[in-house]
Amino acid sequence: MVGAVLLAAAITLAPPSDDAVVFANRTAFAEECTGTVNTQPDRLARQARTALSALGWEVGGAVGPTFTRRSMLASAAAAVLYVHSHGDLYWDSKSRSRAGGFRTDAERCLGAPIVLPSEISAMRRGEPAASLVYISSCHNGERASRLPAAFGIAQRKVQGGSEPKSFYVGYVGIAWQGAAIRFERAFWRGLLDGASAGAAFDRALLVAYEPKYLAPEWWGGYGHLPHAPAAELPNLEGRRYV
Repeated sequence: MVGAVLLAAAITLAPPSDDAVVFANRTAFAEECTGTVNTQPDRLARQARTALSALGWEVGGAVGPTFTRRSMLASAAAAVLYVHSHGDLYWDSKSRSRAGGFRTDAERCLGAPIVLPSEISAMRRGEPAASLVYISSCHNGERASRLPAAFGIAQRKVQGGSEPKSFYVGYVGIAWQGAAIRFERAFWRGLLDGASAGAAFDRALLVAYEPKYLAPEWWGGYGHLPHAPAAELPNLEGRRYV
């Protein structure tokens, strides 16, 4: 009964489908947990929020302790979603298999609640495929992760013809934050320059990061433009937002 009440509350809190949300786990990377000062979760979240706002989206979400399992699932129906956290191929008892997922912040170094694909699928039931999903974590760019499908995005690359109006980005294996910052900055800049999601991804592959520290992967429509439906592409006039 308690689970049903919480699920109903989360559904009530879900934003309109045109919203974008940005979540970042700060605590698990903080000095009190790792022994090293680390501001990279905030930088990654800021890059994503700034770019998505410039692309016409109303951006919500949470960075730090308010990034809880409940807050994330309440936003699972958003059209655009960015998450930076620890990720892995976690065991999902519902599917009885390892299915991907990521840790919430919840102000815990270890043992924070995990968000699984099956939970996201349940919250998105009846919703169209997400426009853009960027999971900035380890392992959720692998085929074994079911996160793309949870957001309605098939694990296939489509270029030309009738492309899906969606795009998913994740990382294969271990993803290091320093390399992710450089790659993601280039990806967002590509979108702000008017490139399609696929072209922005290809452009980001050219930045100076060490491939052994990052292996990006994508699925969806190469030519998809993930800007808000009511927005025009931004006119940068030589300026850089991120």
